Amino acid sequence: MFNYKGPSLLGLFFYNETVFQRQILVFPSYNGYISSAMNDSMDRVINNRPRVAIATGKTRKDTVAQALDLVRDDISNALKGDVLIKPNFLSSTRHLASTQAEAVEPVLDLLSGYTGGEIVIGEGGSRSTSEAFDRFGYRDLELRYGVNLRDLNRDGYMKSFELVTETGGIHAIRYSDTAAEAGTIISVAVAKTHDTATVTLSLKNMMGCLKRVERPRMHGIQLGSTAENAIDMLWKAIERHDNVIKLISGIVFFVVHAARSVERSISRGEQPGLFNQVKAMSENLARLATVLKPAVSVIDAFDAMEGNGPGGGKPVPMRCAVAGTDAIACDAVMAYMMGFDPMRIGYLALAHERGLGVADISQIEVTGENPAALRRRFISHENYPVQSRWYENRSAVTVP
Repeated sequence: MFNYKGPSLLGLFFYNETVFQRQILVFPSYNGYISSAMNDSMDRVINNRPRVAIATGKTRKDTVAQALDLVRDDISNALKGDVLIKPNFLSSTRHLASTQAEAVEPVLDLLSGYTGGEIVIGEGGSRSTSEAFDRFGYRDLELRYGVNLRDLNRDGYMKSFELVTETGGIHAIRYSDTAAEAGTIISVAVAKTHDTATVTLSLKNMMGCLKRVERPRMHGIQLGSTAENAIDMLWKAIERHDNVIKLISGIVFFVVHAARSVERSISRGEQPGLFNQVKAMSENLARLATVLKPAVSVIDAFDAMEGNGPGGGKPVPMRCAVAGTDAIACDAVMAYMMGFDPMRIGYLALAHERGLGVADISQIEVTGENPAALRRRFISHENYPVQSRWYENRSAVTVP
């Protein structure tokens, strides 16, 4: 199924490929959720396959550098104007949950001599962006490479795009001026499982460019402007106080987890509230791709996360990295190596259907390592039984 360009590991490759082909063949029968538009988009890309690089190595830095080198020409052709390098700072304290400087340094090496515009490393961390820059080694990159570090949580937010709510309505979300004005966005993400999106990779990493207090809207949640303004003031007051953040985050996690457990029990596993949020997230990530899709994607899976990600999961030492210029294709390849079927993941299937990228692995050229040989069976999030039903009642979701 993969158009694999690399060393042949015949027995393992053909075994895994046969299994995956058998899975692919049943996709069109998923209650009709894959429309004819998907077949049209497949026809559009069949003669222009995106290339995705996979590399392995002994260190995070070397692994990412090798992946970038495999698609160096593709990346060079994608560069223009100011460059925003977008790491992921879900946490400002836990290394496993956030992008390390060692994964970003090879990107800066690749950009050495680039004169097309300013190079900024920017993120709107879920906690303290400044502390993450301190703790994860980014201040050293700032000094050695002369790049600017920018906290997108303190940026301007002049532009917005429309999202769907968990009840099927429409609302808007604002995003960073730095991201909006960048000629090239390079997403440097960590491979992790997720509570509503199944996986969080290069596209979902772009949520860090959204106004922090409005990010629950991606889940379809409507807090209201009064609550959002109060939360915004609270975060700004406590974001550099680890113990306070841990206390509040712990309380929020406990309440959400307890509510979902009660809903699971009452609804006998159906969980309509979570189901609506999963549908909203799938749709809204596809919409995010229309305004903030990275031009270059790097996914660091040197130490990936399985289980109850994106913050509380366990490490998986995959010792690999993925890179390319089609964010959807990069996410699809990484999701496959995590043991998931890319076309069963909501945002990937929707983005593919709408021509925003290629998630069908049969239409992706892989260079470097053999993805079938690296494939692992990740422990999915405990919400996966609900996540896998994202396509049900799709008519309730409004397509932009």
